[in-house]
Amino acid sequence: MKKVKGKIDYRHFICVAITLLFVLLAIFVFPSALGRIIESVRDFGLSIAFYFCKMFGIENSVTATVNDLPKMPFFDLPNMPSSPVPSLPETFDGFKVKWHEYWELIITARNIVGYLDFLGGLIAVLANVALYIIPIIVILYFIMKQVLDKENNDYNVDSKALIVARRISDKTYKPVKSWLIDFVAFIKDNKAYYILWAVIWAYNFNLFTIVIEFFAFYFYFAVSWDMVHIYRQVYKLFIDLWTPFNFIPWYVWCVVALIIFDKIRKKIGFAVLNHNEMKNRGFINERPIVFMGCGTMGKKKTTFITDVALSQEVMFRDKAFEKILENDLKFPNFPWINLENALKKAMDNHTVYNLATCKRFALSKRLKWERKPHRRNIFMYDFERYGLYYDDKLKVTNIWQVIETYAQLYFIYITQSSLLISNYSVRVDNVLSDLGNFPLWNSDFFKTDSRLIDSYSRHAHILDFDSLRLGRKVVENNANSNNFEFGVVLVTEIGKERGNNLENIEKKKSDEGANQKNDYFDDWLKMVRHSATVDNFPFVRVITDEQRPTSWGANARDLTDIVYIQESSDDRLTMPFFSLEELLYDWVFGKFVRLYENYRYQRGDNTLTMHILKGIVAKIHTRYKRIHNQFGYCQLSVQVESGTMDGQRKNCKYYLSTKKIYSKRFSTDCFSDFFVKKALRSPIGINDLDEYETEKATFAELAEQNSYFVAKLVTGFTFQEQ
Repeated sequence: MKKVKGKIDYRHFICVAITLLFVLLAIFVFPSALGRIIESVRDFGLSIAFYFCKMFGIENSVTATVNDLPKMPFFDLPNMPSSPVPSLPETFDGFKVKWHEYWELIITARNIVGYLDFLGGLIAVLANVALYIIPIIVILYFIMKQVLDKENNDYNVDSKALIVARRISDKTYKPVKSWLIDFVAFIKDNKAYYILWAVIWAYNFNLFTIVIEFFAFYFYFAVSWDMVHIYRQVYKLFIDLWTPFNFIPWYVWCVVALIIFDKIRKKIGFAVLNHNEMKNRGFINERPIVFMGCGTMGKKKTTFITDVALSQEVMFRDKAFEKILENDLKFPNFPWINLENALKKAMDNHTVYNLATCKRFALSKRLKWERKPHRRNIFMYDFERYGLYYDDKLKVTNIWQVIETYAQLYFIYITQSSLLISNYSVRVDNVLSDLGNFPLWNSDFFKTDSRLIDSYSRHAHILDFDSLRLGRKVVENNANSNNFEFGVVLVTEIGKERGNNLENIEKKKSDEGANQKNDYFDDWLKMVRHSATVDNFPFVRVITDEQRPTSWGANARDLTDIVYIQESSDDRLTMPFFSLEELLYDWVFGKFVRLYENYRYQRGDNTLTMHILKGIVAKIHTRYKRIHNQFGYCQLSVQVESGTMDGQRKNCKYYLSTKKIYSKRFSTDCFSDFFVKKALRSPIGINDLDEYETEKATFAELAEQNSYFVAKLVTGFTFQEQ
């Protein structure tokens, strides 16, 4: 036992007392559990003996007892309490008779009268409940009316009732809550207790008996094919299950049923989210290396390309893993982990930091091996036994070619920083788990804990456009100018960066400085796959957005697919059966908003009534928002057209998950810092601006607009006067 300052932690004594209580319950409340365990072990042993005798044709007198009814009670002791038994027929013939009688009784007058009696009793119960609830509602109404009728400006002053309630809470509720939280944490730290408790209650509720009896009947049935006694096993199962159903109160079962129901619908919700993600990936795979999202302001075009980029990053790592496995199987006896460890060491030393250095690494190892062919020089691979060549009936591949390819794929897969290179910030939260062997990525977008994301989040790399320019650079001798090889290039407002033919008409290739005509960015787009292709797959994607496709020059735009965002659906839920809770939320929140705005208008202090109401509504609101944020999504209706803009548009769907794309992913006002600095230069704000005096602007007020149109009118007016 753990000691605190030389003494045993008193919570151990509490846990021991609870354990003793559970043991006493097992002895005096569940006495039949021991008998059923004994019977199940006997049935299992005889079934095993029966199984082997039948399997090997041994003449025997073994009689399987798995089909015998349980002896209730098992021990013939005085004052032995009887065990509860379900009202179910013991034989299948009896069950058929009862089943037939059941359906005959349903349509009888007696049954209808009984149903009406039950309905009347239920109405009477509800009426009694209403007699208690209605006065409470009336009292609350008058309390709130009294609260709202009093006007004050006591800013943030607590009422006397609220002060007393908080003092009571500080002395009672909070200490108890804190102690219970600490006690639960203590039990989690001392697993032996809750494991022992689980074993005791599994024994009490005949769970061990059910498992043993299942295997007993399994071995018996495997050689006997006794179909007649299957019902007998169902009957015995009901006998064993009747103990927990009879012991646990019905309202506890209601809570358990609600918890199970909630878990099932959440599981369905996550399954639909993952299915939508797979459909999105199918949509992405149909697009070329370069594509552009287009739509008017507020159409979610930047949200769309960010979502695509997040999926594409995961798809690249998944593809790298798939290719790693394919190359692994070409030489299944090669110690790939030795190569991986050598690569990790080279990456730590920064001798391997991109795909080109991966090739150089493999070449240096190959040259060393060719000078002295030894297992030490080929990562301890037994090449004399397993060979150096692989034939796939298309070509014969040398082991060193596979090593070079494997090294590049492994580098792409294991790179822990984001594969996104962007002109705006995007947060990624893929987690690499590594026990020192082959690492695995956790790329689940939908089950991340929002409280922990900051601890493992990374962000997109800053896009230096010089790294994408094959010609002139903005910064001469830029250290970043040659670094791009692979990844997801994400550019928002591409038209404002590159311009179109009309906007660039005055720019010349011969200009001294870099411009859109002499930086050869378009040529880079046309050849981008060459630097990123590994094992015949291009690990590169260029994703852009703009309000109008023609804002980007045709020379580059013709390489793309244009995805027009037509409309976004209202928010929907993937988790089913939430409608009733949504109706309850709408009703409660609607009533509270009207009450709260009136309260805030009338009073400036804090009252106990509003404190309680606000706390309840806040809990309901938090529950509602969490469900919508976890399982919400919207469907984008998009049309896809070739970048040449001379073909038919294809209608498609794309799904934006709230959890995936709005979990601190990016800022929709990604260029807002510029406008903040601009606003800080101004000495005045909106309250300081001049207002129109009347409904019609005067000549002087029009002149204050500094409008081109007004200036043109004034110029024409002045010219006519002259």
